[in-house]
Amino acid sequence: MITVNSLVASRPEIAAIAEAADPNPLREADALQESQLLESRVCQLTGTVALLFDLRTSLQFDIGNAALLVVRGVSSFGWSSSAVQVPLAAMTVVSQLPARSPGSFRTRFGFFPDAQLDVAGAQAEFYVLEVDGISDVPPDYTAMSQEHIARELPAWHSRCDPLQVAST
Repeated sequence: MITVNSLVASRPEIAAIAEAADPNPLREADALQESQLLESRVCQLTGTVALLFDLRTSLQFDIGNAALLVVRGVSSFGWSSSAVQVPLAAMTVVSQLPARSPGSFRTRFGFFPDAQLDVAGAQAEFYVLEVDGISDVPPDYTAMSQEHIARELPAWHSRCDPLQVAST
């Protein structure tokens, strides 16, 4: 087992121990539909963006409970959302459109509640993960404390096994 963050930091060679991602959100539109964006990290020093998803509500993935999308050589990162304060809720993917060309990768997400994310860079990796120690269903955001919710979600420090991988 490794941590989610170690996948971002070190880009390990796991293609030999994980099968090819199916579906592949680096190539297929809406492959992450109904998954939930939990966190994003932007590191200007390394030019890296990492997006952490909860897959337990995903329409497309039958294995894994989390996913990680890492974009390297980032040229742009744009987030927009409503300024209206809403109750605590995960950002559910309603649309996702990847675009590839030689030496570049771009993806655009639409979320519920109302938000959009655009990220572009030189290359990308996608990992389907089995995070240790979380339940089979996401937490109830309306009935639990933030501390309890956090214990039931994948996090950067979570220990995990990579199950599937894709890269550009």
